Amino acid sequence: MNAETIFAVVDLETTGTSVKDGDRMIQFGCALMQHGKIIQTISQLVNPDRSVPVAIQRLTGLDPNRLVAAPYFEEIAKTLHQLLTDTVFVAHNVNFDYPFLNAEFERVGLPKLQLAAIDTVELAQILLPEISSFRLPDLTSYLQIEHDNPHQADSDAISTAKLLRQLAARFQALPSPTQQALVARGSGLLRETGNYLKAIAKPLKPLKRGFVQVGPLVLRRVPTATQETFASAAYPATDLEKRHLLQPRYRFRKAQARMMDAVFAHAQEGGPQPLFIEAGTGLGKTLGYLLPYAYVATAEHKLVVATSTLVLQSQLIQTAIPTLAAVLGRDLPAVEVKSPQHYIDLNKFAASLHQESPSRQTQLLQMKLLVWLTQTTTGDLDELHLTTYRAPLFMQIRHTGDSGTPFINPYYTLDFYRRLRASIDRAAIVVTNHAFLSRHADLLDLEAPFLVVDEAQHFADNTAAAFAQRIDLAQIRRQLRHLWRLSDPDEDRSLVNVYQNDRQMLPVLAQLNALTTTAQETIEILQHQIYRHFFNGKTTADQGFVSLSLDQAAINWLVTSQTDNIKTLIKVIGRIQVIATKLDADFNGRQHFFLKSDGQRFQALAALTVTLIDQRDRLKLLLARLPELVAGQTAVASLTLRQMHDVSSLGLSWDIFQVGSAIQQLLQRFTAPVFVGATLTTDRSFDFLTAQLGYHDLPETAFLKLRSPFHYRDQAKVLVATDAPAAGAVSAEAYADYLAAAIELLADNRHQTIVLFNSLATIAAVYQRLAHRPIADHKELLAQGVTGSAEKIAKRFAVGDQSLLLGAASFFEGIDYPDRLLEMVILTRLPFDAPEAAITKARYERLQAAGRDPFTEDALPRATLRLRQSFGRLIRTETDRGIFVVLDPRFITTRYGRKMQKSLPNIKPMTLPLTDMPGYIKMWLDRA
Repeated sequence: MNAETIFAVVDLETTGTSVKDGDRMIQFGCALMQHGKIIQTISQLVNPDRSVPVAIQRLTGLDPNRLVAAPYFEEIAKTLHQLLTDTVFVAHNVNFDYPFLNAEFERVGLPKLQLAAIDTVELAQILLPEISSFRLPDLTSYLQIEHDNPHQADSDAISTAKLLRQLAARFQALPSPTQQALVARGSGLLRETGNYLKAIAKPLKPLKRGFVQVGPLVLRRVPTATQETFASAAYPATDLEKRHLLQPRYRFRKAQARMMDAVFAHAQEGGPQPLFIEAGTGLGKTLGYLLPYAYVATAEHKLVVATSTLVLQSQLIQTAIPTLAAVLGRDLPAVEVKSPQHYIDLNKFAASLHQESPSRQTQLLQMKLLVWLTQTTTGDLDELHLTTYRAPLFMQIRHTGDSGTPFINPYYTLDFYRRLRASIDRAAIVVTNHAFLSRHADLLDLEAPFLVVDEAQHFADNTAAAFAQRIDLAQIRRQLRHLWRLSDPDEDRSLVNVYQNDRQMLPVLAQLNALTTTAQETIEILQHQIYRHFFNGKTTADQGFVSLSLDQAAINWLVTSQTDNIKTLIKVIGRIQVIATKLDADFNGRQHFFLKSDGQRFQALAALTVTLIDQRDRLKLLLARLPELVAGQTAVASLTLRQMHDVSSLGLSWDIFQVGSAIQQLLQRFTAPVFVGATLTTDRSFDFLTAQLGYHDLPETAFLKLRSPFHYRDQAKVLVATDAPAAGAVSAEAYADYLAAAIELLADNRHQTIVLFNSLATIAAVYQRLAHRPIADHKELLAQGVTGSAEKIAKRFAVGDQSLLLGAASFFEGIDYPDRLLEMVILTRLPFDAPEAAITKARYERLQAAGRDPFTEDALPRATLRLRQSFGRLIRTETDRGIFVVLDPRFITTRYGRKMQKSLPNIKPMTLPLTDMPGYIKMWLDRA
C-alpha cells in the first residue's frame, strides 16, 4: 500500500451467506478510491437464477422482477475480476464480502483474487471506542455521512468509502506515539488492516498541549481543578420568580414548584426526619429536587444523589446538572462516583502492553483502550459501552482502589481513581447509585451530607442485592490452580524460571506453591463433604442449574461441620496474599532485574491475588453472618451447582430479605433524607415503602404526593384480552406459542412496541418462534439475553423505527422513549415475584410466622408497583399517545386484579378478544 494505491470499497447483497449452499449475489456495489477521493462507482444488479427470500427482499428493497432482467454472474464475472485486480479490497465486515465474492469467481471458473484486504468494522471499533453499535447505518448516522439507501450495495459501498476516509483522518489526528502503538499491535487485526494503519501513520511529532505521555501511554491532559467559590443567591421563593428563572428552557409547572419549595424547606430544617415525594410522570422530579439544592449544597455541606442504575446516574452528570447550571448562570461542581472496578488502572494497563503473544481479542481491546485514553477524562470503563467486560484483560486492568505511591506507580499523579477521590472534596453534588451507597457510604467520608434517593421504590431491593453474597468456590479453585502453576518448577511460564538463580526468592515461591496446594485440597474437602450431605443420592435431577435453600437445621450442620475448613481457607489465602505482596514489591522495586516478558507473570499474579482476596473477604463475612443465618432473621442461605453431578461447581450464597435496620443505620450518616420517585405508593399509601426502609409512625408532613400533568384519559388506552390463557393452565410450550402468535397479531404494524415478561426463559422461547414468523421480515426483533444485553438493546431500540423489544425486569421503568419511539406496551403476565425464589419464600415465611398475609402485604404491593412502572413507560410527554395491552386474564377475573386496575391513572380498561384488538389499535394510534 502506498500513496498511489486504489482502494476498491465493495459491498454485496446476496440471497444468503453460503455459495456452497446455493446462495448467490443479487447486487454488486463498488466505490474506487485514490488519494482519499472516490474516482469511480459501480452498481450492478445480478440475476441469481433462483428465488430471493422475502426477508432479503424487504431488507434490500430489491424487487425480484428487476433481478430477472439483470445479467447472470457468469456474464459479468470477468469484468469485475479485472476491475478489482491490483486494488486493495475494503469492506464493512470483510470476512463476508471478500470470501463470498471469491467463491463466486471460483464457481464460474475464474481464479481467486489475491488482494490485500481491510475491514472497516475493526477500524471503527478501535478508532471510535465509545460507540456502542458498529452497524454501517449507525456509524454513518453518528459521523453524519449521507447514506440514502442502507442495505443496497451501491449506497453501502459509497458510504463505506466515506467511512474509511473519516476513520483514516481520525487515526492520523491521534498523537504520534498512539499511532505507533496501534501500528505495533496491528498484526492481530483482520487480513491487512494492520498494514493499512502502518501505511497511513504520520511521522513522529511533539505532543500537543492537550496531551501528556507517561511510558507507552498518551492521555488527555485534565486541567487542575480549583476549589469553587459559590456566589450567594436567594432561592426563588415565589412562583413568579421560578417562572422567570426557568423559562424559556423549562416549562413552569405548579406541582413541580410545590416540590421545590418542600425540598428547600426540608433542607433548611435539617435533622434526621425524612421526606417522601411521589412525583407523577412528566412532572420533572429531577429538576424538582436539584434546583432547591443548588441554593443549599456546598463543598462543605454536600448533596449526595443516589439513583437506581448507572444509566440514570450518568444522565444526571451529563445532562441534568449541566443544564441546570446553564439556567442558573453558574457552575454546579458535581462528581460521579462508582466502585473502583469501574475505572482503569493505568499502571496495570501499561504492564499488559508488554505481554508476549496476547490473544487477538486482547490486542483489539488494547488498541481500543489506547485510543480511548486520548479522549477520556474520567477513566470510567463504562464509557466503552461494551456488551461484556468479562475479557481476561479487564480482570487485569480494573482498579482495586489502591493507587499505590509515586515511588512505585509512575501513573500516580494521573491515576483516575485517585483524582476521583480528590474531586469529591471539591464537589457540591456527589452522584452515585443505590448499590454503592449501601456498601461504600464510608468511602465517601462526608460530614452529614444531604441525601436524595431517586427511584426510591428500588432502594430496599437494591440494598438487599448489594448485601447479598456469592462465594464461588469453583472460581477460587481456578485462581488457585493458576497461582500453583505460577509457582511450580515444572511449568514453563512459572516465576521459578524468573528467579532461578535467586536463593532468597526461590523458597518464597516454594512456600506459595505449598499454600496453593493446601487451599485447593481444603476447597475440595469442603465441596465434597457438603455435596455428600445435601445432594448425594437425595435427588433425581440430572441436568441444569441447581439451587437448594437451606433451613436452620442445614445451616447448623454447616456451622458445626465446616467452620474449621472455612477458617483454614481464610488463613491460607491471607498467607498467599502476604507472599504475593512481597513478590509484587520486589518486581516494582528492581525492575531492571527483570525482562519485559516477565511483567505478564507478575501482572497475572496481581490479578489472581485481587480475586482471591475478594473471595476471602466474602468467606469472612459468611462466618460473621452464620449466627444471623441460623436465626433466619434477615437472610436466607443457598447452595448452588451448575449441574447436579458437578461437585467442583458447588458454591455458597445468601440473600437478604429484610434490610430496614441496615438502611436506618446507613441513613444516620445523612441530613434530611429525601426519597423521590414516580411510583412510591400502593393503594394510595406510602406504608409499604416506609416499612421496607425501616421507618414507622411518620407524621403526615413527611409525605407529599404530586399528580402527573398528563391527561391519561386522552393519551392512553388499556386493553385486556378476554380470551388470553392463564399461564399456569397450559404447558410452557403452548404458552410460548400463544404469546408469539398474540405478539405478532398486535405488533405487526409501524408502531414501536415493548413486550414485558417476568422470565428470560420465556423471552428466549418467544423470540425463537417470532424469528421464524413473517413479522421478522420487516420488524427488527430485539430480545434481552438473546440479541444483546438490556443496555445494548435499549440503545438499539432508541434509534429504531420498526423495532419490537422483548424485555424483562430492567425495562419495567427507568428508560424514556417519548413520542413515536414507543407507542405500545404489551404486558404478558401480571408482574408477581416467582414464589419459588429463595428470597421470596423467606419473606413469605417471615410474614406467616408473624401471623400476617404474605400475599396482601408483600406479593400484591410489589406487583402493583411494577404494574404502575410498566404503564409509566408508555406516556412520557404531554403529546404522547399509546396503547397498554394486558395478556393476563387475572387482571379482570380476580379481586386482586381489579384492585390493581385502580392503581392506573384514571383509566378504565377495555376488554376485547385478541382478534379485535389490531383494528382498535390502528384506529387509536393512527388518530395521533
